[in-house]
Amino acid sequence: MTDYSSFLQQKARIDSAKQAGVRCAPMWLLHLFTLPPVVSVVYASKTNNWAPTLWATGVALIGVPLAVFDLGLTFAVAPPVTSAVLFTTAATRKRNELGIVDPLQADAVIHQVTVGAQPTATQVTGNVTIST
Repeated sequence: MTDYSSFLQQKARIDSAKQAGVRCAPMWLLHLFTLPPVVSVVYASKTNNWAPTLWATGVALIGVPLAVFDLGLTFAVAPPVTSAVLFTTAATRKRNELGIVDPLQADAVIHQVTVGAQPTATQVTGNVTIST
């Protein structure tokens, strides 16, 4: 039983680090200038956080009847903005919980949890040479 509980703790830490590792600026650009439903599903599957996608779907369903009156502006803008705001909020909250500032630090946390070793500075910065 302890193996399973430690597995669940490790999975929760990895999920938190994945949410903290979201690069918010590219995520916003992808939500606003590409296919927002696809982007939302991709980010939800990468972070294992489906709440923003479900909320954006709900906002889209509310926006469908309003599309008749505002020529689809609410339907085109509100769901992607809802999804992007919720992903950004989750990333910021998880960064604060983990005490990290940068998505690269979240990648280092994922590496630490999966490999079990503390990454060196060259692994975190992404240089070609990796010292162990």
